[in-house]
Amino acid sequence: MSDFKSEFGFQDCWTQPGRPRTVRSPAAGYFTTGKKSDLGGAEKAEAGTGSRGTTISAADKARLSRVVNKVPEVMVKVSRPAKTDKNGNTITVNRRTEGARVSAHIDYISRNGQLDVETSDGVILTGKAATAGLYRDWMQRHDDDRANGDATDRTRITTSIFFSMPGNTNATAVKDAVRDLAQQEFDGRYDYVMALHTDTKHPHVHFTVRTVGHDGVKLNLRKADLQHLRDTFAEKLRKRGIEAESTPRHARGVTRQGARTPVYKMRQRGITPYVDKAKQREVKRDMQDNGGRLPSQPWDGAIVERRNRVMRTYSAAAAVLAESYDPDDRALGRAVAAFSGRLTDVATERAAMVLSASVARSEVQRQPSVDRGQGKDRPEDEKRPERGRGPSRER
Repeated sequence: MSDFKSEFGFQDCWTQPGRPRTVRSPAAGYFTTGKKSDLGGAEKAEAGTGSRGTTISAADKARLSRVVNKVPEVMVKVSRPAKTDKNGNTITVNRRTEGARVSAHIDYISRNGQLDVETSDGVILTGKAATAGLYRDWMQRHDDDRANGDATDRTRITTSIFFSMPGNTNATAVKDAVRDLAQQEFDGRYDYVMALHTDTKHPHVHFTVRTVGHDGVKLNLRKADLQHLRDTFAEKLRKRGIEAESTPRHARGVTRQGARTPVYKMRQRGITPYVDKAKQREVKRDMQDNGGRLPSQPWDGAIVERRNRVMRTYSAAAAVLAESYDPDDRALGRAVAAFSGRLTDVATERAAMVLSASVARSEVQRQPSVDRGQGKDRPEDEKRPERGRGPSRER
């Protein structure tokens, strides 16, 4: 029998490339995906070896354990500038509107100078005068970029990134992790500032980068870059003793995307956003056009197929771990198998809307009806049911 052992792959779950590859877009900057593991050399030793000649690395076992134990996921978002103002008018991107946006953003992250703002040079800016000086410096640099051809009137002056963790996470550690990430990914190439906010349920850092780098390359973050930043942020947190993970949604059995920040805040205030109303109208129209049934969309099948691949991968990994001589591996295998069995829900947002409407209709139908009779012509005392008698159920 051959002693060769093949390593179990999790490409269908967390999509780790087999070798380092640079993000193809030249405007994306300097990020790479799959460049390195977040675990040390000793942790990369073979583990979870089964009789089938397959091994699961210690790095993948550690990640499996974090996933099945639902370790908090890091949140990293790139904030997109508003395209319309408060009155619904389209905002034209030029030096004036960009200057106003950057000024308002610096005021926001510094709470009008009340919070410290840390620069890429390690300088702490305190007070309104200091942040105003930062604004003037960045506007001057933007004008220099325009003069030498590295920027135009339509170039965004800054790119804003949001790093967050759950409320019970040490806020100082969150900022330290972002600082470490920034030094690794941006230092010496882009100017940036950061500010820690602890006045909400979740400690978070607002990280703002000048879009044009020192070499004239514009920062243009793509999906692969965002995942790389999530992976790096989680790694930096774990190095500080904070459990954190950065798996894609499909690896956790999550079908629906998270809401954008403005939409999320409107929902919290009890306001139905326009996008929600538009989706509800679309679903209602589709059902009316299809005999009361929600028609399938091209992405529905893709979601199911991806979920099947994820579940097959987890089930196969559980089988490998079940054959290990290590009792901890076997325990992890049982946990992975149970986790995989709970990933059957692939309902999209459209399907959830239909289900919610169906539940609401069922609740209404279960309510007892009241015989109001000719209420407008009856005396007030006749409108009320007699004490001790329930509402009439006559149809």
